[in-house]
Amino acid sequence: MNMNTNPLHGDPCPLCDRPLTLRTTVVVRSNVPYPTRTDSLPHCTVCANDLPNRQRWYDLMNDRYGL
Repeated sequence: MNMNTNPLHGDPCPLCDRPLTLRTTVVVRSNVPYPTRTDSLPHCTVCANDLPNRQRWYDLMNDRYGL
């Protein structure tokens, strides 16, 4: 499996090396005949909530997963 296109639960965080968890996100689409889609994104609670490093963490995650 290619890690860049298939984010997996348990991949290491690019900043702190802790295992990533999957955070649920919801994609709302209007005027379509099917329900709202629910997606999961890899997430590190420690780094995403660390204000001094937050932007660096998002940049690293974007480089790794294209989020």
